[in-house]
Amino acid sequence: MSLTLLLSCINLSSERHRLQFVYTVLTKPDGFSGPVFSAVGLYDDRRISHYSNEEQTWKRDCSDAEIWRYTEEPQDSRDWFINLVNTLTNCTSSRCDGLHTLQRRIGCEVEKHPDGSVMNVNVFDEYGHDGEDFIVFNTDTMQWKDKSPKAKETKMKLDTYRFRNQYLQSYLNNCTDWIFTFNALIITPPALYMFASEVPHDQSKLILTCLATGFHPKHIEMNVTQNNITLQPFSSTGVRPNNNQTFQMRTSVEINRDEKQSYECHVLHSSQICTTLWEGNLESRSHHWAAVAAGAFAVAVLYIMSLIYKNRRLNGEYIIK
Repeated sequence: MSLTLLLSCINLSSERHRLQFVYTVLTKPDGFSGPVFSAVGLYDDRRISHYSNEEQTWKRDCSDAEIWRYTEEPQDSRDWFINLVNTLTNCTSSRCDGLHTLQRRIGCEVEKHPDGSVMNVNVFDEYGHDGEDFIVFNTDTMQWKDKSPKAKETKMKLDTYRFRNQYLQSYLNNCTDWIFTFNALIITPPALYMFASEVPHDQSKLILTCLATGFHPKHIEMNVTQNNITLQPFSSTGVRPNNNQTFQMRTSVEINRDEKQSYECHVLHSSQICTTLWEGNLESRSHHWAAVAAGAFAVAVLYIMSLIYKNRRLNGEYIIK
């Protein structure tokens, strides 16, 4: 058997998961027709739903009925956001001076210990306006906190919406339960393969590669070892997307051709260590290039999306800017 599949997985470290819905409204200067609205639901780094402007409703990318049995997108309508940004910027349906943005991020994040117990919970509902923090919701008090002098009037207005604020409190309290549902149904462990190829112009060496593919979420650590000693990587692709919303990663090391024993690949993914052993066979890597090509295509798609959605990262995660 030339390619060795996943052999074992054991729980190891803490894990963190985030469920959030991100809204963006972009007003256009005179000469264009109306604001641009978009909304997307994300579980960790995976899109699970998006708002269709054509049908004026949410469309779910992840169609598993069990996932959506209790989970729902926030109830605020497209018109709510458009009216809010028009109020903040003195725009009308036909006239707007300059370019303005309004963004909202609502959801929760859960961090768990290796034994599955909850370490930390964070819920959030926050708005950004023209690239600056604007206003955030406090679930304990059901009151809004202004993050900008320009938000004081908006805060006073939103604080009077008692029933809406009660709904937001209930929605955010339920969010962590939804994460546990998503966590159980969406996480996909990696399939592991090890293969070797010849080093050009050096018959005494081989390039030994570990490939992890088909996993989700994307966060992963990979090491190749010999006799439990970690080897210095010769090259690494880093994490790359496949074309089915899963991910892949390859790490290669250079080894002596006459030493083919006790090489292993160790991968840490979603609090599990997965291990596979190289059987010492030499073979071509040509049949893996189809997966690599698919990953390159997905990278291009994600780059284009990044030009549409203006996000910055905080500790490696999405945040409104």
